[in-house]
Amino acid sequence: MSWTVSGGTIAPGASLGWWFSWGGNGDVGPQLIQAEPLGASGELTTVNIAEGLDANGHLTYYATVRNDGSQPVAFQWRGGGF
Repeated sequence: MSWTVSGGTIAPGASLGWWFSWGGNGDVGPQLIQAEPLGASGELTTVNIAEGLDANGHLTYYATVRNDGSQPVAFQWRGGGF
């Protein structure tokens, strides 16, 4: 399964944390999650990915993106299972 979802715009030097959840118990297996720049001048780094489990047994996936470039960058998230 591969997927993309809208992200936003990130300022130079900034980091943004996001979370992703799918229906049911939220478990869609291991996921590669990466921020994809939508402009030629974009330089983004996905600095961490993680999973969290709440008291009801629901998984949430987390990722943080950092803009290492000198310009604001529009991006989307993309990912898929292993």
